[in-house]
Amino acid sequence: EHEYKVMGLAPYCSSYNRDKTLEKLKGLFWVNDDLTFGSVGGGNYVQHWLGNNLRYDRFDAVAASAQKYVEDLSLEWVKKAIEKTGIHNIALSGGFFMNIKVNKALMELPEVHRLYICPSGGDESTPIGALYYGVAHLGLDHAEFSKYIPNIDLGDEYSLEEIEKAISSNCDSETFTINKCDDIEMEVAQLLSSGNVVARFNGRMEFGARALGNRSILANPTNPHVVRIINEQIKNRDFWMPFACSILEERAGDYLINPKNVVMKYMAISCETTPLAKEHLLAAIHPYDYTARPQLVNRADNPSYYKILKNFEALTKIGGVLNTSMNLHGEPLVNSPEDALSTFKRSGLRHLAIGSYLVSKKV
Repeated sequence: EHEYKVMGLAPYCSSYNRDKTLEKLKGLFWVNDDLTFGSVGGGNYVQHWLGNNLRYDRFDAVAASAQKYVEDLSLEWVKKAIEKTGIHNIALSGGFFMNIKVNKALMELPEVHRLYICPSGGDESTPIGALYYGVAHLGLDHAEFSKYIPNIDLGDEYSLEEIEKAISSNCDSETFTINKCDDIEMEVAQLLSSGNVVARFNGRMEFGARALGNRSILANPTNPHVVRIINEQIKNRDFWMPFACSILEERAGDYLINPKNVVMKYMAISCETTPLAKEHLLAAIHPYDYTARPQLVNRADNPSYYKILKNFEALTKIGGVLNTSMNLHGEPLVNSPEDALSTFKRSGLRHLAIGSYLVSKKV
């Protein structure tokens, strides 16, 4: 479960050290003309080879060379596929394409005209493929079918009564301040603008591996010190791992370099950022290479989350927030109100926006 840490660490290595280790990797795998892959000795041999040949290489060089190697192989694979088929519009799915740096490299290929990346395209996306397979065999119109998945907030949703019951059962008045808010989105925006970290539980749980605002921890993205605060309060992430950003869709051009207008709604791809992003979103982009793993938010997909971002923009002139998943280190994303309150109580978080309630720990 730690493979993503290789990707996060890779940018810290110098190109000189990366390329020295990369020379050792070349030839372990290759792309055949029929678009299959070949390898020296199979997977078991490669594992044995890595232990014997990279044992004394720098850890950051191993990460960087591995990341570069899979990028190079992917580029070769896709270019051969385009040459073989004449198709320049590419769709990516499978757990491998959770690698946002690979997706970025493919996006930047001149041969690729349009790129679509399945949101959370690991094993959990198998039902989506099964649905499309069924639609095709039933002779239904794919465009019509796509209307039924306008976004990926497809998980459980809880009523106000269920949220109130969970709060009543888990929060005593001596330890917590509990307020029902007429405008919870403004309350959250004001807390964020004042430098507070806020956990948010609202609406349906998101499908897949990414927290997209409904089961999230949010923070003001301008202050890089907030990364340390979040890690100490709840996340306990390795120091080199970046956080992600949720950005108002209409502000994308201010912060992201995306000349092909690739869909960036699901934190599935990284991209270069503008100078303004390095000022406004510093805590929510990679601290070394300044790339972003963005979620672009619009009103139609998530009206309540969009409202928080718009209120935050009105207060600060900043068109995005830091967004990371609401879970303790080693635990899955919270789902129910009880999950959210348990995580809140066991962490150093001070504020939880849950439904229309703001629950805060008394100092």
